[in-house]
Amino acid sequence: MKRAKHVRRGNSGKVVSILTILLLFALFSATCFPLSHALQKVDSPSLSTLAGQVAIEGALSAKPKIVVESAPVVKTTPQKQALPNDPYPLLYTEKISPKEDDSNEKIAYLTFDDGPSDLTIPLLDVLDRYQVKATFFLVGKTGEEDRKAMREIVKRGHAIAVHSYSHDYREIYASVDAYLADFAKMHDLILKETGVDTPLYRFAGGSINSYNRDTAKAIIEEMNRRGYTYFDWNVDSGDATRGTTAQQIYQHAVNDSKQFRRPVILFHNTGTKKMTLEQIPAIIEALQKEGYRFDVLKADTPPVRFRIPETA
Repeated sequence: MKRAKHVRRGNSGKVVSILTILLLFALFSATCFPLSHALQKVDSPSLSTLAGQVAIEGALSAKPKIVVESAPVVKTTPQKQALPNDPYPLLYTEKISPKEDDSNEKIAYLTFDDGPSDLTIPLLDVLDRYQVKATFFLVGKTGEEDRKAMREIVKRGHAIAVHSYSHDYREIYASVDAYLADFAKMHDLILKETGVDTPLYRFAGGSINSYNRDTAKAIIEEMNRRGYTYFDWNVDSGDATRGTTAQQIYQHAVNDSKQFRRPVILFHNTGTKKMTLEQIPAIIEALQKEGYRFDVLKADTPPVRFRIPETA
């Protein structure tokens, strides 16, 4: 009997121990599992959360970065830097230095002032016949036939340049501003009609004349600053002189050109210069026999210019 009681007491002790362990386990689970779950939420953020956090922290800590969309690159030159309050900020071109004139080749430049006119197309036809190119310094004529002639000059491969819009010496040489206003108007007309942004010009009456002695130097300096290139002439056909005959036009153009390896010959292309037109074939043939070839004036052509007096 005593032994039986001992066994029952042992079993009840085991039961108490088991119940105690279960109770402790339950208490542990209730405390630790929620904490573990909470820690999991804090320590294991999603990838999107991490990315957002990094972006925010980067924006706060890094220096601001400005992103500019790419735009077409526009080449500029020092000559294209307009001065403040420049009334003609687009009236600039790239300044090109003349080529070295180290060749013995004989080149003649036929240049025609004061066109276009009703004689321009016939003149172009003559030049086409001889496959000769010339340079045309134009004035401000805006009739439909004149505009067509401008386009034909370019279409047929000749050089086109500014002479003057008004050709009024008193007006255009009154000041630098007056000259620029006239030049810009003619330059814009050529650009609009032909698409040519010409860098070339010739002063009405030449770079030095009795109307611009007080302003010539300042005008030339301003035009040089803007990058434009001007040409005078070293051979005058005389076709603008009253009373000049057709034979004299021929003789001046041919005989005087022989004195130069690079003659720049002055002609005119107004509607009254029929004798000039008539003499062009003979002049071309005579100069070709003398070994000259013909070319157009360009910005890099060695310039022919009058000497500017110190008082100008």
